[in-house]
Amino acid sequence: MLVKNIFVEIRSRLRSCNVYITTNIDFSKNCNLKISIRSNCIILNYYNDGFKRSNSLSSIESLSDYSDEESDVTCCIPIEEFCYIIPNSMSCLKVDKNTISFRILTEPKNGGGFYSEFLPTDTIENKPKGNNMNINLKSNEDIQIVCANCSNMISNNFVKFDRILELPTSNLDMSEWFCHNHSHGNTSETIVLQPQKLDFLHRLTFFVINNNLLADKANKFNLQREIYHCNRCLAWLGIKKKDTVQLYNSEVKISHNNEETYAFTHKNSTDNISIDDFIYTIENMMNEFNLGLQYTIMYKIVLECLISASNKQYVLLWIMDKELQVLRNTDDLILNDKIKLQSTVLTKVLYKIESSLNTEVEAWLADPSVISTDISKSMFTRGVDHLQKMSLKVPEMFRYTNGYCVSYLKV
Repeated sequence: MLVKNIFVEIRSRLRSCNVYITTNIDFSKNCNLKISIRSNCIILNYYNDGFKRSNSLSSIESLSDYSDEESDVTCCIPIEEFCYIIPNSMSCLKVDKNTISFRILTEPKNGGGFYSEFLPTDTIENKPKGNNMNINLKSNEDIQIVCANCSNMISNNFVKFDRILELPTSNLDMSEWFCHNHSHGNTSETIVLQPQKLDFLHRLTFFVINNNLLADKANKFNLQREIYHCNRCLAWLGIKKKDTVQLYNSEVKISHNNEETYAFTHKNSTDNISIDDFIYTIENMMNEFNLGLQYTIMYKIVLECLISASNKQYVLLWIMDKELQVLRNTDDLILNDKIKLQSTVLTKVLYKIESSLNTEVEAWLADPSVISTDISKSMFTRGVDHLQKMSLKVPEMFRYTNGYCVSYLKV
């Protein structure tokens, strides 16, 4: 068994694709490999004849005289279902230990030439994506708010909300809500939304409620704190803001009829609510920031996490491809070198972690084209771990560029 994992990025508009192949053979020891590019597939031939060669590139070139029948292992990667390959178009070939990567040129399956291409209607329609989050509470319904870590009740017994409303984005200029200036020439005046006492105001993956709805023990415990903690297990629950508390979905649960659940759940969920909230936050911010230039604009997002009264951590996200077609093998193990690829659409990102407010973070936050939001502590830690895990899909030599790490939202 030669091939262990295949990951192919197809860019139909550039008519090229990047191929990343992980094998079970260390080519730094015996690099006897031949790669054949055909119009419908990629063929790998491995020769285990003990012939040692100086380096990976010259080894592959020197094997051009070897025939396919002489190879000990042959692996065929069919790709004609998704695109046509231009033979002899391979470039940027790199072989490092057990990984192979290169770039090949493609031809559109639906016809057309270099200057024109026929596109089916379903690819050029800008269909809005539906909301993939469910709200698990209703108005005038008795619920309790408990800590998701220890089930400690932090609400003032049972609470009931009169209104459940969605908050506007914090990146919106509130003065644009009106057709004339309400500040009467005073530009320093800011418009602030003041929720009523029985309002449940939600935004992305957090909700804002009046602190009078929370238990006295919890409020007294957090009287001198800016970050709202559970008074039993000290778990990070949210942020205090004047007379309100901003609680995060991943940190608290709601109890109704003796059943505990999160206030928001996701249709396409993973095994961890913090990762679900992390992915949903980024995807929703991209949709809000969509200016109709989805093929040219590169979104920049700053995720902020308050860890103390005066210290924040930051995730700088640069969205490189919002909808990138990716081919990968369906099974974890490829048996008998019979490979079947499946196509998925992913979001490719560059990210960087900053532990404090430095010059680069300040420049990002000052940029009017950059959008930002607060996330919970568990969303920060779990989300960063998720990005690091997803970056393993790309060989190590391609994971870093200009100080940023390459990753995907979900694979």
